[in-house]
Amino acid sequence: MKSPHYLTPSEQKRLLQQRGVIFSDDEEKDIQKIKELGFYKIKEFANVYLFKSKYSIPKYNNAYFADILTRYYQDKNLRMHIFHASESIEVFLNNQISDLLGKKYGAFGYLEFKNWMDRKRFNKFQVEEKQFYFKKKLLRKVKLSSLSDMKDRNNLNDEGFPTVWLMVDCLTFGDSVHIVENMSLKNKRQIAKSFNCTPRELLSWLKCLNFIRNICAHNNDLIDISIITKPQPPKNYRQFLFKDGHRFTNKIAIAILIIKQLMTVINPKYSFYDIYHAFNRVSAGNDNVAQSLGFKNFKAIHSLVDN
Repeated sequence: MKSPHYLTPSEQKRLLQQRGVIFSDDEEKDIQKIKELGFYKIKEFANVYLFKSKYSIPKYNNAYFADILTRYYQDKNLRMHIFHASESIEVFLNNQISDLLGKKYGAFGYLEFKNWMDRKRFNKFQVEEKQFYFKKKLLRKVKLSSLSDMKDRNNLNDEGFPTVWLMVDCLTFGDSVHIVENMSLKNKRQIAKSFNCTPRELLSWLKCLNFIRNICAHNNDLIDISIITKPQPPKNYRQFLFKDGHRFTNKIAIAILIIKQLMTVINPKYSFYDIYHAFNRVSAGNDNVAQSLGFKNFKAIHSLVDN
C-alpha cells in the first residue's frame, strides 16, 4: 500500500480539481478556505457529489466548491439551532420527570427505583443494579455541581442526595431518556401525555433526539446523516416527509419535524426560521436535494415556518 504524503493547500486544491471539484477564479480565497476547514472536512461535505466505481479514482460530479462551503456552513448553523431547540425539550422533559416522581413518591422517593421502575420488565437484581450505579454517578455529579442550591443541606438527605427537583439538573439528556425508558407503563403514559403523544412515540422521538444531539456535540456532518434506528414519524408533519413506498425517510428531516412536533406543545411560538433558512440555502429550490435531506420536496421545507 502506498503511504500517504504531505500536500500543501495548493496541491490539495489541485487534487480536488482533478477529482471534479469546480473552484472559483479567486485562487487565494479558495486556498484560504482549504487552510481553514482542512482537506478531509471538505471531503466530508463533498461526499454527496461523489461517484465511485470499483475500478476508477473517486470523482465528484461537477461539484462547485462554493456549494460544498454552503453545505458546511449551513450544517454548522443547523447544529447550533437544533441544539438550542433541543435544550427547551430537555428542560421541559426534566420538569415532567421531577413533577411526576416528586408528586407520587416525595422529595427522595426517586432513590428507590422499585417505586417507579417497570418491575414487569426488570427483576429485583436488575432494579437494584441500576439504582446502585445511578446513585454512585449522581453523588459524583452533586460534588462537582456549581449550583448554590446543591450546597444547601436543606436540599439534601442524610446521604448527600438532592431532592428530585434538583436531581434533574444533574442529568444529561441521555440520562433523562433512560429514566423515562425504565419507568412503569403507567408513569410513561403520564409523561407522554404531557407531550400529547403515546409512550412509544415519545421514547422513539427522545432516542432520536439524543442521537442527533450527540452528532451536534461532536461537530459531525448532520445534513447527510442516516438514522439507523428509524423513529416514529411525527403525526402532525408526516405528510412533509419523503416516503419510499410505505417507508418513511431516516434522514435529518424526520428529526427536525419531531422537534417541530414537540415544540408545538412546549412553546408554540418558537421560531424555526433559522433552521428553515439553513435547509433553504442547502437545497436552493431543488426537489432532489430536499428529498436527499428527507423532505417530500422543496416546498415541504416551508412547513417549518408555516403555521
